[in-house]
Amino acid sequence: MKLNYTFKHLDHSDTLIKYTEDKMEEISKFLLKEGYGNVYFSKTKNEFCVEVTVNTREKYFKATSYNMDAYTGVDLVVEKLEKQFLKTRKIMQYHKKPELSREAKIDHINTRLEFEAKSGKKAS
Repeated sequence: MKLNYTFKHLDHSDTLIKYTEDKMEEISKFLLKEGYGNVYFSKTKNEFCVEVTVNTREKYFKATSYNMDAYTGVDLVVEKLEKQFLKTRKIMQYHKKPELSREAKIDHINTRLEFEAKSGKKAS
């Protein structure tokens, strides 16, 4: 996943960028298509704001976190995005053809463990 980083009222930090890249790579496996995103770090008087937006062909994802520590803020944002990714993946994966899912294939197996084809004929 390609990410652009922006820092406002905060010095550019390579360690923070590396930490964010590692965390985002862990959850990017949940996306069905490759995406790109923006990571926005800012600091107010006493707290950090971490905002991540990710664009894919299916959907636009956005998560924001305010925390006293930037690294904890990154963890919270990644956790929010992971929930969004998993929910979207589940919807996109099985919404048109539920018979292709693993659970539906198990429903087509009869008591003698024979697979019933879609045409209704039993395997011999």
